Amino acid sequence: MSDAPSAPRRLVTPTYLLAIAAIHFYFVSYYMSLVEIPKDFAREPDWVIGLVVGALGIAGMISRPLVGVWVDAGHRQRWLRLGAIATIVAFGGYALDLGPWTALAFRALHGIAMGLFTTALLAIVAGLLPDDRRGFGVGIYQTSNTVAGLYSAALAVWLLSAGSFELAYGVSAAAGVAALLFGALVGDPDPPEASGAPRLPLRRRRWVSHTALLPAAVFLTVTTPFGAVTTFLPLFADERGLGNVGFFYTALALAQLSARSSSGWLSDRFGRGRVVAPALLLAAAGLLVLASAPAQPALLAAAALYGLGLAGTQTAIVALIVDRSSRDALGSSMATYTMAWDVGAAIGSVLLGAVAGATSYAGVFAACAVIPVGGVVLFLTAVRGTPRLGAPRERTSAAASD
Repeated sequence: MSDAPSAPRRLVTPTYLLAIAAIHFYFVSYYMSLVEIPKDFAREPDWVIGLVVGALGIAGMISRPLVGVWVDAGHRQRWLRLGAIATIVAFGGYALDLGPWTALAFRALHGIAMGLFTTALLAIVAGLLPDDRRGFGVGIYQTSNTVAGLYSAALAVWLLSAGSFELAYGVSAAAGVAALLFGALVGDPDPPEASGAPRLPLRRRRWVSHTALLPAAVFLTVTTPFGAVTTFLPLFADERGLGNVGFFYTALALAQLSARSSSGWLSDRFGRGRVVAPALLLAAAGLLVLASAPAQPALLAAAALYGLGLAGTQTAIVALIVDRSSRDALGSSMATYTMAWDVGAAIGSVLLGAVAGATSYAGVFAACAVIPVGGVVLFLTAVRGTPRLGAPRERTSAAASD
């Protein structure tokens, strides 16, 4: 495909709207699982709960680099559909109630599936966003999965109290079916294989994008605490009598909803760095409030602060990575970025699970507050400023981009 000037791209297109619907329903199933899995194995030791929950992140962490290579090689729809189908199968496996060790296998399948679906869909969307509205477009796209958090976790709590685990897992699987249908309708209007450029053999492609690596490391400093929160918050809330833990995720989603489009617009106008550092500090403040929460109002305040920080960091970091990535390396870049979710889930669930067993849930959340502060230091010293933040994305070869 020629790089000659063409008509300006529109932000709102049928493909973009269908992608918004697909990612929304996919995250309905994901947010429901954040309540379902810890409660399903609440009678197990903390390290077992952490291992089962964290298996999603561990599997994603191992497979995500290969997912990026596959997506950049073309046929992104194939990988998107396979990810959705495998997610549906995983929820069917959870519903079988075969114990934590069998659930571990289905959780690993879920992690690989999530990498396939989210990486392929985000690469399709990122390639279509206009340069001058990229941050805003990313923010709106991510708002869709944030809206899922407004009700999905609370819905899971209600289904578990009024119904059964089988019913809750069945509703989660149905959301996966909706994600599959909408995702299939997205198509791939601008596939990498249509560019006409020579394709590097798979063995010569970068499995980890050097362009995205340091920005993803900054994002990791807010996803690692999130891994701990999603694993131990239901148990922490029961321990302190903080009420329906689903409302934490509702408040988290409301805060993210308010931050998504605004942080994207601000990063387009003033630069990515003006958003990332303050957002990381908000996340740290939210974790401190969570660690000391005596009642539900404090729990909701912690969710609001952490949600603002998480969403602001994520939106600006994604836009920054797309700024710096060539078109035919978007799969690798998005896989490296999303790997921060997987690594964060693994560290937050598995490693911090051992810490929780030795100390307390509150102690883990307090310790997690230090991590985003480290992210501020990393961003200001190693990421910000080169190349210029917010610069139009270069359209060079995949090898040159890294």
